[in-house]
Amino acid sequence: MLPVVSLQLINRLLQPEKLAQSLVFFLLATLPLIFGAVHPIVQGVYTLLILVGLGGWMLYVLPELSWKDWSWYWLIVPLVLIVYIILQSLPLPLSVVELLSPVRATRITMVNTLAQTSLTTASLSDNGIAGLREAIFVFSLLLYYIVLTTLLRRNKKMVSGLLYVIAGVGLFEGIYGLLQVMNPPMGILWLPVTSKGAAHGTIIYKNQYASLLNMCWPLALAGGILFLDSLKDIVKEKARKSTFKTLFLALSQLNIQVPLFFFAAGIMILAVVFSFSRGGILTMLLLIVFLNIFMPCSRKIKLLLTLLLILFLAGYGSMLGIDGVINRFSTIDDSGLNRFHIYFSSLPMLFDHWLTGIGLGSFKLLSGVYLKGFPENLLFDRVHNDYIELAIEIGLPMVLLFLVWLLSGILVAGKKLVQKSRIIHEECRVSMLVGSAAFCSLIGFLIHGLVDFGWRLPANALYAVTLVALISYALKDSPLPAKD
Repeated sequence: MLPVVSLQLINRLLQPEKLAQSLVFFLLATLPLIFGAVHPIVQGVYTLLILVGLGGWMLYVLPELSWKDWSWYWLIVPLVLIVYIILQSLPLPLSVVELLSPVRATRITMVNTLAQTSLTTASLSDNGIAGLREAIFVFSLLLYYIVLTTLLRRNKKMVSGLLYVIAGVGLFEGIYGLLQVMNPPMGILWLPVTSKGAAHGTIIYKNQYASLLNMCWPLALAGGILFLDSLKDIVKEKARKSTFKTLFLALSQLNIQVPLFFFAAGIMILAVVFSFSRGGILTMLLLIVFLNIFMPCSRKIKLLLTLLLILFLAGYGSMLGIDGVINRFSTIDDSGLNRFHIYFSSLPMLFDHWLTGIGLGSFKLLSGVYLKGFPENLLFDRVHNDYIELAIEIGLPMVLLFLVWLLSGILVAGKKLVQKSRIIHEECRVSMLVGSAAFCSLIGFLIHGLVDFGWRLPANALYAVTLVALISYALKDSPLPAKD
């Protein structure tokens, strides 16, 4: 009896669910601030917070959960990949390495010869420590996804909190980036900016910065549309009584959140433009198209918002100097050819390790050997294509498994969202708007990965998983329309 009373008392005093929600908000609000947690120590601290804080809450509420609500088969592939990355990083007998990865075994033999050592074991990964670190981080992201979807099911009001935090982070990063454009010596926190006049926010690599903002601004837009619904209701109510005063009365009762959310979205889009990230800008334009297709709003609202965004960009963009952005695209041919050169030069690395891969974080160790035709003082630590780099790191079998899983999830989620966008139930309005915006953001993030490495920033990875959780919440919350 005493333990039960003690648990009830702790539950009332500490309110574990609210603590878990606060920790989720804290992670989203702070992870981008210190260079997107790119440093292994910072990444490790946040990984520990997720594993201990959110993992502890999950264990606490485990007896209360209904496991029937989970689609566990969608979690099998991430778990398989985590286990495989760990196995890549563990020492194996050299005979096993020679069987699975002959080229890797040859390098170990050369090390034994040159250094006069007698290594009898080696990992399949050329950077086992980095692989283990990334495996733990990916596991923490999987745990974060499970906890977040559980919290969203238990408390639907948490969605609005997520919108506020994500829009707030995006607004801060956007304003910080635009200040860097206007004052280049400002730098990134305590570091100087390498590409003068470009927006970086608190992220060192501007393409990753643009990728982060492209995940944030569609959700800010969705938040503004949600609060705009009150304006629509007021107009309907007042239109019968007066035609002249309708607009004035509606505007006078408009929630302050509407202009704030729309302003935040505009600032983020403007910062993407002035990040000079060509991939980010093109992704942003694609997102506008996707949002017009998937968002469950009237065509008038979509047209109005698109025109307002164009006017906002044109007005403030001309003040900041849009010429630099146009000039940036004038060199896209040379940059594109350079990227393709990196891709093709990296393919021998894939062919030599097609079965097992070289391990996460190992590309920078072997790029100097494999990449030919580049200046000797130029070392590439990334392929600038997340999919090719992932294939090199984990091998063709595992990357094909991942891509089939990813594409299947996108197709299933997209089909269901299109079907459910026809639902007019008011209780589904929030989940459908947020879910559709999150789906568009996620598609844009994945497309941007074709020409950059946005996935490799821990902050971007956390935000991408948050988008997946919001999509899952929308699909679970909204029933399919009844068939005639």
